[in-house]
Amino acid sequence: MQGVAQGRSLSELLPAVPTELRPGVQALTFHVLRQLGTARALVAQLAPRKPDPAVHALLCSAVALLLHEPADADAAAAPTAFVPYAAHTVVNQAVDAARQQRSTQRQAAFVNACLRRFLRERSVLQAAVASDLEARWNHPRWWIERMQRDHPDHWQAILTANNQPGPMTLRVNRRQTDPEQYQQALQAVGLAAQPVGEDGLTLADPARRWRQ
Repeated sequence: MQGVAQGRSLSELLPAVPTELRPGVQALTFHVLRQLGTARALVAQLAPRKPDPAVHALLCSAVALLLHEPADADAAAAPTAFVPYAAHTVVNQAVDAARQQRSTQRQAAFVNACLRRFLRERSVLQAAVASDLEARWNHPRWWIERMQRDHPDHWQAILTANNQPGPMTLRVNRRQTDPEQYQQALQAVGLAAQPVGEDGLTLADPARRWRQ
C-alpha cells in the first residue's frame, strides 16, 4: 500500500511477494483499495498530523480491514464487505507488523492506540467523514467529479459497480473432467456455479479453495 501511495502499480509490486503468500496479499490489498477513501479519511481523524508513509500505509490497511469486521451490524449489508479476521486479530497483527520493521517499530504503540481508538469511537469517527466525497465513494475526487459531469444520471451506480469484487471464475481442466461434471461436484459441496464460455464456471460466491 505504501508503494501504491507512491504511484507504483500493483502489477509491478505483487510479483515481488513470495509465491505462497501472493494470493492472500493480493486479496487483502484489493480489499484495502476498495475501502481506501474511507480508510484515509478515518486515519486523518485518528492522526491529524500525517504519520510517516510506512505507518500511514499500515494504518490505512488495518482500518480498511476493520470497517466490516464481524461485530459491525452493517457488515451483512455492505456491498464490499470482506471479513477475513476478527477485530482483535487485525489490531494485533498490525502492531506486530509495525514492530517487525525498522521504519515502523518505534510507532507500534501509536498504531495500537489509533486502531483501538477506532474500535471505541467507530460511530463518531465514521459520522465525521460521512460528507467527504472520497470517503463516501472510495474513488479519487477527480474521478468522482468526472463521473458526475459525464454521467449525471448514473454516476452513483457506476462508482458502486466499479467497486464490487470481481467474480471467481474457474477454468475446468478437460483432461480431468468436463464442465458439467465439475459443476455437479461443486453443487454437491454447496457451491453454486454457472457455466461461462466453453470451459469456465463462475461461482455464485467466491470460495477460499476448492480441490477435485
